[in-house]
Amino acid sequence: MIAGFVMGASILGLAVFAALVREEPRGSFFRGLGAGLVVLVLAGLALLRLLPPPETGGHGRVLTGLALLWFAWIFATAFVAQAFRRRFPQSSDWLMLAGGLTTLAPATGLVVALWMM
Repeated sequence: MIAGFVMGASILGLAVFAALVREEPRGSFFRGLGAGLVVLVLAGLALLRLLPPPETGGHGRVLTGLALLWFAWIFATAFVAQAFRRRFPQSSDWLMLAGGLTTLAPATGLVVALWMM
């Protein structure tokens, strides 16, 4: 079950990253990407830290907060990749590869954490 989750998260992360970097870097796109990043981070942290802990042991709020932070990580990598792509247009191939690999970091961290238990 965990292997399926990690594979699904990796494929979804790469797909979201590819969708975000498909556009040419423009000012309006950066504003939208930056605003989405801020909203995702604030919503994820609010779900994890500001709301009271669940009394009945429901973990949906925690999983939703972690999912929002995971999407924020993908938005951040896409933002950095687009910024470098805008600054250095000749290096877009290796930049997209490196950015795509960074989307695998949270799933890899989960696997390592579960392996260490």
